[in-house]
Amino acid sequence: MDNDLQLEELRQQMTELRQQLDRQEIVNESLIRQSMTGKMSWIKKYIWLEVAMIPLCLLILAPVHAVMGLSWWLFAFLAVMLIVDVAADFYINRVDKNQLLTGNLVEASRKLVLMKKQRAWAFALGLLGVIIWFVWFLYELRRVAGSFAQDFLNGFAQGGFVGGIIGAIIGLTIAIVIFRKMQRTNDEVLASIDQLTHEA
Repeated sequence: MDNDLQLEELRQQMTELRQQLDRQEIVNESLIRQSMTGKMSWIKKYIWLEVAMIPLCLLILAPVHAVMGLSWWLFAFLAVMLIVDVAADFYINRVDKNQLLTGNLVEASRKLVLMKKQRAWAFALGLLGVIIWFVWFLYELRRVAGSFAQDFLNGFAQGGFVGGIIGAIIGLTIAIVIFRKMQRTNDEVLASIDQLTHEA
């Protein structure tokens, strides 16, 4: 009789222990899923910052184009390039928060891998667009410097040339840093998904 009671108590303890472990796994999975959504959230904030910066950049550059006599086609090319770049960022970096929190993680993993590939293509195409714009910009500066004899405009064109090169180097550096940070964020979330799917 005592042996039966002890055996029953042992069964109850094992059941309680199993339930506690199950609850712990659920809590751990929930924390990891919340961590994943937190990691991805900065990308969305960054894209909204990009949206806010477009009109500001164009408002600053429009008077510069007017004063220096640069082509408005160049300005239009830049405006279209900025808008397309941000639209591509919106499309590529869209993340369904619910899928990360409660959805199928295998499917989420596929989307994140695809996101990395699309982001790499978008970065390469964006870099090509910047090179085209920059060469065009330098050509325009040369045209402006050659068309006017005034010291002010010549000095302005030379300043624009130097400023353009410095700005291009700084802009390219920032773009590479942000691109790599986005890719690294995807890698971190993919590692978390891999951890969860292997534990399941």
